[in-house]
Amino acid sequence: MKNILIPTDFSKNSKNSIRYALDLFQATPCHFFLLYVNVEGSNFTEKPAYEFGTNILVELEPKAINQKLNDLEKFITSISSKKEHHHFTTIREQGYFLSSIRKHIQEKEIDLIIMGTQGASELKEFFTGTRSGDVITKVECDTLVVPKKAKFQGFKQVILPVDFEMAYDDATLNKIANYITSDKAHINLLYVTKSPIPLLEEIEVLQKHLAQRLSEKLMNTVSFHRVVSRKIEDGVHSFAESLNADLIIMISKDYNLFQKLFLDTTVEEVSFETTIPLLSLQG
Repeated sequence: MKNILIPTDFSKNSKNSIRYALDLFQATPCHFFLLYVNVEGSNFTEKPAYEFGTNILVELEPKAINQKLNDLEKFITSISSKKEHHHFTTIREQGYFLSSIRKHIQEKEIDLIIMGTQGASELKEFFTGTRSGDVITKVECDTLVVPKKAKFQGFKQVILPVDFEMAYDDATLNKIANYITSDKAHINLLYVTKSPIPLLEEIEVLQKHLAQRLSEKLMNTVSFHRVVSRKIEDGVHSFAESLNADLIIMISKDYNLFQKLFLDTTVEEVSFETTIPLLSLQG
């Protein structure tokens, strides 16, 4: 059984992440832990998320929280179709967000965190020091980020941006295989370069080897793509749009690509909205 942690602020975005999670794991036995953290005290890294615009948490009057949790349970009941292999626990506590997340990961043996976000500009902001960005960069747990307009309709086109300066071990490839369970999904390895010069022979060998290993692990079609773009994040997003991609997978230990894609504060804010979820896997 998978143990899944879903932080909630009772917003439409967080409810959409719950709906997405139930659809994604509709055939998988899961225990969903829905966590509301009422923040007490703050510092630069622990400020309520609404100050950054990410809608991960909002502070509510304590007397209203119990009613919000009751309403959330009713919402879950209305969309869960009473699946016997799905179990739900709501948690309300006071404290610091990251500390609470880490505690529950250990206590509940959490396999995956699922969080909602607004969309394009918020997705960039998400990775520039906000609470949800901290979850990916500072908490050792796989995390799925669900934009507000995302609807799970199966994974048909999956994008895996690659950086050949890092090694993709069997454990990482097995993780990808655990999430991509449909043989109908097409895995697109994406390599973004800033100039159109021919690839080094060494890079071509590495990409062919990675594609072959993924094909063996997943039994899916795997293809390699190269996109030339001055800004790596623009290359990834434009390619994702052109494919109408269903999922982008990032390996969190790939800090070079991760920083170029989401953490470079000199990059202009992305101007389009996205409905593509992002799965960050611990490498």
